[in-house]
Parts: sequence; C-alpha cells; structure tokens
Amino acid sequence: WTQADIDGEGPCPRERASLVPYIEDKLVLFGGYYCSPDMEVEKYFSDTYVLNLSLMEWIQPTIEGETPQPRSAHTANFVKGKMYVFGGITQQR
Repeated sequence: WTQADIDGEGPCPRERASLVPYIEDKLVLFGGYYCSPDMEVEKYFSDTYVLNLSLMEWIQPTIEGETPQPRSAHTANFVKGKMYVFGGITQQR
C-alpha cells in the first residue's frame, strides 16, 4: 500500500507510536514521537487514529474519558473495549 491508496487524513510522520488491533478490521494508533532531521523540532503526540483495513481509510475518532499525556515508546492494549496505555517516554521540560 502507498499513502495514495489510503483515504482520510492520516497521522503525520512519527515513530515509537503504539499500533493496536481493534475488532476485526481496525488498527488504533496512539501517540508517538517526531524529531526533525536537523534535531531542531521535537514533538510528542497524544492523538489517536483508526485505520479501517476493510475500507483502507484513516479516521480520527472522538475520544471519551481522560487522554494520556503525549508519549512515545509505550505499549497499549484493549481490555473489554477500552484502550489502556502503559509506560513510555514523555517530553521532559
């Protein structure tokens, strides 16, 4: 697949995000990290995207409840329909 083959507004470039299977044909991406090639821009994310594999379409869902702090290098999993995020690295100030 190429980016042109996927509909919807997907996430911006990042690394160290979690990508968790949800239901039968969906993947949920949370958080991650971006650093520009010159290392001048560094950003941690706390956004969530869903990739519907049947439709090959990104959506950005409305999140209920408290959103975790922006982070990368974490792990996540679904338990009884709720996504839990564990650990990771947050932006140091």
